[in-house]
Amino acid sequence: MERVGLLGAVRIIPAIVAAPFAPTLVERHRGDRVLTAINGVRCGGAVLTAITIGVDAPIELVYLLAALVAGAGSLVRPIQTALLPAFAQTPRELVAANVASSTGEGMGTFVGPLLAGVVVAGTGSVAASLLVAVTFAGAAAAVTGIRFERAADARGGIGADRARGFRISDAPRVLLRYPGASLVAGDFVAQTFVRGLLVTLVVVSSIELLGMGDTGVGLLNAAIGLGGLLGALGALGLGGGPRLARVFTMALVGWGLPLMLIGAWPVRCWPSSALFVTGVNNAVLDVSGFTLVQRGVRNEDRVTMFGVMEGLFGVGLLVGSLVGPALVALLGIRPSLAVAGAILPILALITWRPIAKRTRRSPLVEAQMALLRRNPLFAPLPLTALDRLAESQLSVSYGESEVVMRQGDPGDMYLLIEDGEVDVSADGRALGTCGPGDGVGEIALLRRVPRTATVVARTRVEGYAIDAGAFLTAVSGPAAAAAAAALASRRLERSQAAR
Repeated sequence: MERVGLLGAVRIIPAIVAAPFAPTLVERHRGDRVLTAINGVRCGGAVLTAITIGVDAPIELVYLLAALVAGAGSLVRPIQTALLPAFAQTPRELVAANVASSTGEGMGTFVGPLLAGVVVAGTGSVAASLLVAVTFAGAAAAVTGIRFERAADARGGIGADRARGFRISDAPRVLLRYPGASLVAGDFVAQTFVRGLLVTLVVVSSIELLGMGDTGVGLLNAAIGLGGLLGALGALGLGGGPRLARVFTMALVGWGLPLMLIGAWPVRCWPSSALFVTGVNNAVLDVSGFTLVQRGVRNEDRVTMFGVMEGLFGVGLLVGSLVGPALVALLGIRPSLAVAGAILPILALITWRPIAKRTRRSPLVEAQMALLRRNPLFAPLPLTALDRLAESQLSVSYGESEVVMRQGDPGDMYLLIEDGEVDVSADGRALGTCGPGDGVGEIALLRRVPRTATVVARTRVEGYAIDAGAFLTAVSGPAAAAAAAALASRRLERSQAAR
């Protein structure tokens, strides 16, 4: 038992130290390459573990290799979670991506120990370690060659020329810059602390309170894992709207409340169902909370935020694991369950209003994002690019019959129409009319030529001006560039046909 506890500490402490360095690695070497390298290191560590066990080397070497694998593995979640918005075009897609991630993690938590136990029992620890190595090798292959629509997204929104070494001051800077996301992170840290308490509480409850013995420990943990799998699937219906903050705080309550009920009603058949509910809420908490942080933190700070969070998660889990036995010794098992279960509901009551207020995106921003997604040029863009475009837009308006763009003038901006209509003509010939969701001015920017047509407001026009630099940056990716080139070609062909 002492060795198991020592191994747990050996795995947690390196993770606490390594996780904050995720931003530096991503900025310097690209997130996809870092993930490939991390899984390569984990694969190598598992192979060396198999060799160490096979030659009956000192157990301290196994601990050292476990620390290596755990330290490398702690970088995966912050990098992966921070990069996901670069592959989602809508908030709903981002939620679905987080659901897939949570489902995979839940399956690993639920199936991994079971499979490892079967392999160890059947063929020994060496074979189990080699199976782990194969799994890590597959993960490395899966992330190799991932393509980003925007090159900067591969480095967490930071260009290679701006990459810098890790500075401890980055952590408080980012936490203070995003108070809403920081509150969510704080609730997550409290949840990992309670999870650390649960390590002791599950064992003591099964053996001393419920009379389920050692077998019951596995059954109770399996109930959490199974609940996590089903909860992740249920989270698909969350969407990505303003109710995420409410769902997050409700899941926080649902995570802790079953522990209180187990302490109040310690009937043998009840705790598995209660911890199943905890597992469901754990998955919903992860999906809603990570989405709130992803949408509430700018692209260039996202890896830093998740790296800090991952390090704090390790601290919370370690402290909870250490406090759990002392809490049981001081209060007894049933009061300890009540105390542990009350922590998260109390925090939910304290933080839900500030979280809802500080993570709410303004209706104007949401309307701008929706308008951008309606435009065929910007529809292929990921959320990271749409967020940047929405920030760079300037609101403009034109009166009826006012000239918006004149043929032959230099092109310096793209107009995205929100309301009203404009007439487009070239050399005095009408080419067509554009309305809400359409845009004009892309040809001069893409081909670096003077305006090829004159645009006049048919009615009063409300819209957004996007300067040349922001526009060209947005459409520089392969999918957006192809859509922009196709649209420009169609409009030029129409203009030539009208002559």
